[in-house]
Amino acid sequence: MGFKAHFRKAQALATLGKVKEALKEFLYCVSLDGKNKRARSEAQRLLFSIFSPSVPGESQEHSPDILKLLATHPRLKEHVESMATEGTSHNLPKLSQENVELPHCSNQEGTAAGEESSSLANPAQGKVSSEEDREKNKEKDQKAAPTRTGKCQEKKRNRETLEDSELPKKISRQDLPAEQGAKPDFGIPLGSFDASDLECSLCMRLFFEPVTTPCGHTFCLKCLERCLDHNAKCPLCKDVLLQCLPSRKYSKNVIMEELIAKFLPEELKERKRLYEEEMEELSNLNNNVPIFVCTMAYPTVPCPLHIFEPCYRLMIRRCIETGTRQFGMCLGDPVKGFAEYGCILEIRNVQFFPDGRSVVDSIGKRRFKVLNQGQRDGYNTADIEYIEDQKVQGDDCAELVGLHNCVYEQASSWFHSLKTSLKNRILNHFGPMPQKDEDPQVNPNGPAWCWWILAVLPLESRAQLPFLAMRSLKDRLNGIRRILAFISRNQN
Repeated sequence: MGFKAHFRKAQALATLGKVKEALKEFLYCVSLDGKNKRARSEAQRLLFSIFSPSVPGESQEHSPDILKLLATHPRLKEHVESMATEGTSHNLPKLSQENVELPHCSNQEGTAAGEESSSLANPAQGKVSSEEDREKNKEKDQKAAPTRTGKCQEKKRNRETLEDSELPKKISRQDLPAEQGAKPDFGIPLGSFDASDLECSLCMRLFFEPVTTPCGHTFCLKCLERCLDHNAKCPLCKDVLLQCLPSRKYSKNVIMEELIAKFLPEELKERKRLYEEEMEELSNLNNNVPIFVCTMAYPTVPCPLHIFEPCYRLMIRRCIETGTRQFGMCLGDPVKGFAEYGCILEIRNVQFFPDGRSVVDSIGKRRFKVLNQGQRDGYNTADIEYIEDQKVQGDDCAELVGLHNCVYEQASSWFHSLKTSLKNRILNHFGPMPQKDEDPQVNPNGPAWCWWILAVLPLESRAQLPFLAMRSLKDRLNGIRRILAFISRNQN
């Protein structure tokens, strides 16, 4: 973290009353920028509150804790010792001299004290003075000693009493810098906090899962991610945030979460409720299902995708956050927007790149029919119903098994007749051809090898779409057989 981040964290800790943690952060600031007056004054103020408490002897209890806290940071420890020495040797006596009124001494005491201080301040003059003057001063001191000793002890008791009762108050109110006058007080009432004080500058709602950027700005996690979908810069200061895109890891602002939980518990509860309702709505796989308008997809067949548009970045991220990890894939249609039939894809893995792009490894799951089309935040949605193959029994089932075995052998022969380079490309993209099932009706979507062969056949997407809509396995097998026979004749 930089200087700004440490300074704001220290201010938040101080507001929560965590003096030791706040002091540590302020000392980090001093270590990073020793000339910053605000950081030094805040650290010095906290040092006063620890090393000069109102209860005598308490500083000895706190001192070892602070030094132990900074034992692993020699540089910060030096700042603590220097500040503590500076505050103890200069500021504290200065306050006591300015604010504590002492009883006046008599002329005789003043003369004796002045002569004594002058002899201490100027040793050379003391040597030049004659022996006779020394004897006279000695006699005066002996006469005034009882009176001066009694009054000095009285002054000392008054000074200690005033320091114990008044000094902490004067330090906390008068010795603070001018810019700290508007800082929230530790004893501020809970009711005086307003939800608008802790709002995200992007969504204008209470912070939810707040994160802080390297440049020191705080946003909701979801708000920041949506901004980075369009531009990899901080929304406020435009600082580059490319380091956040490949790892998708952000600095969670624990202090902000504690502040919201402490001062705005009801608002936080309402914010969580709205978020859970939104996630529940997004996780519905029948209504408003996200639709990726791109290419043909089939059940059980891998479908790798290259994601670079901001709306689809948002769509993929929401699919992962809701836990469904699923979305629909449909062909584009110049009239309707996208095709009437499609396939649900399940995300298996996502690889992010530094510029925000990603490669999604997905695989087909179920077929569906589009009932209604819609949009959400820039990407298409649809209300859908799932479709399955109609099962047959008796003689029709036996005929279907024979047809299934025959078409499978025909498809396998065609695939193995391809050139080695073409076969390797198909295997790298779609994997090996699936084995045939003993019962072709065991899967509601039909045999997996049927979808695999449709994906690798040299057909246009418009010619493949009717196979996805078929609910009869017999019709699908007959269609594949006719296509294979046509391709084989052209090859020969």
